[in-house]
Amino acid sequence: MKKKLLLTLILLIILAGFFSYRVKIKNFVIDLTKPSMPTEVEFQQNNNDLQDPKPITDDQTTNTAAYSQAVGYGNNVLPTTYNLNVPFTPQAPFAVWDETFKEACEEAAGLIVHYFYQGKTFTPQIAADEILAMVDWQLNYFGGHFDLTAQQTAEMIKEYLGYDKVEVVDNPTIDEIKNHLFQQRPVIAPAAGRQLGNPYFRTPGPIYHMLVIKGYTEDKFITNDPGTKRGEDFLYDYQVIMEAMHDWNESDILQGEKRIIVIYPN
Repeated sequence: MKKKLLLTLILLIILAGFFSYRVKIKNFVIDLTKPSMPTEVEFQQNNNDLQDPKPITDDQTTNTAAYSQAVGYGNNVLPTTYNLNVPFTPQAPFAVWDETFKEACEEAAGLIVHYFYQGKTFTPQIAADEILAMVDWQLNYFGGHFDLTAQQTAEMIKEYLGYDKVEVVDNPTIDEIKNHLFQQRPVIAPAAGRQLGNPYFRTPGPIYHMLVIKGYTEDKFITNDPGTKRGEDFLYDYQVIMEAMHDWNESDILQGEKRIIVIYPN
């Protein structure tokens, strides 16, 4: 009897240890199988309609190979892989997921692109201060802090961050998104968050979300997803992004229009 109880206790300890470390194991496996990223491209000020983004060097085999297999889009030749060096912050920089930071994906996405154009990087304190300042602005401008449509987000970026041109694009194609990236314009994508299937989201995931697309591989978009501290360079299949893409719709997020937000540097 004592032997049976001892075996049961040992089994329970093993199971407790397994469940305790299952997330770490899952994260380790995901990191282990994550493919290498294309070389990151730095932002070049006052370089519109780029024909040959830099840096491209002989030892950067990933991007060089991509250019040898490039495809056309309008007047541009798009490489098959491309990746902008965009800074990252989660929307809850100190992992405090209260109501303010839980609803701060729009602010974080706008700031991520803004810091890319400004050549800045985030610290948790800087990111938290910036997000809270934007929330305060919204309370005065919109009369509350709530889910913002793509158009409202574009308005916030123009009015608060001071950009002259912020475009809301309806029904974008994959190649259209790639072309904006090639022109060194990161793309903000509104989405039905639970359709993204990000394993790092807190269950069940956000109903509505915004993330930044910063590059692409042959079959995936490279994103900075502020919805998780592990969102830097997070890869989503093209179709996952395109199918999950929905603007805010209060009655049914899955009925939201497919839109992206593109900020043009001043």
